[in-house]
Amino acid sequence: MNFGKHLLFSGSMLFAAIASSACAALDDQTYSTVISSNPAIGDIVFTRTGGPLFTGVAAVTKTWTSHVGIIVDYQRGDWIVAESGIPFVRKTALRKFLGRSEDRKFAIMRLKVEPTAEQKAEMLKYADSRKGTPYCLGFDLDSKWTFCSKFVHEDVYESTHQSLGEIETFDHLLHSNPNAQLWLWRAWFLGDIPWQRRTITPASELRSALLRVVIQNNL
Repeated sequence: MNFGKHLLFSGSMLFAAIASSACAALDDQTYSTVISSNPAIGDIVFTRTGGPLFTGVAAVTKTWTSHVGIIVDYQRGDWIVAESGIPFVRKTALRKFLGRSEDRKFAIMRLKVEPTAEQKAEMLKYADSRKGTPYCLGFDLDSKWTFCSKFVHEDVYESTHQSLGEIETFDHLLHSNPNAQLWLWRAWFLGDIPWQRRTITPASELRSALLRVVIQNNL
């Protein structure tokens, strides 16, 4: 695949990811069940973004999730999720955030050592400080830009000093799954996978022993 085809393929995957994140309504019954579970500031919300790239993220991490955000506020009758999405960090109402998840799959998780009121205020403060930060399409933990799992990891750590998720290289991530579609990642990185680049995934945060389930719908 030549350079032009690489760009076309990567651009197509990016367009598919943006298109698949379009908002859809969450039905009243499901939303009512979510609210009855008593979400709270500091809860971590996992969803599934469609499209080939983020479907590939879920597949390589051997789980259903490919996106994550954190509840940081309550406004106008709904909880507010801070998220790093394409193209930048923003806040999204919980109902809208869950509604755009593919197949309505989601999980709301809570830190076992729950944040204090002061730490919850710090979570909102951190999210506001990063608002508008561009999305890092290279999933680079050391970039000045950010992506969903990096953003959540840093918000939780800066606010509570709890380290959520596993930091790993692409070498470890892609070679830990014998069924990883390396061709997809070579195409995304224009033929040259950054094997030693550090990253962090929604899956590693979902599996963290620091969290417990509040509510989930991911079967």
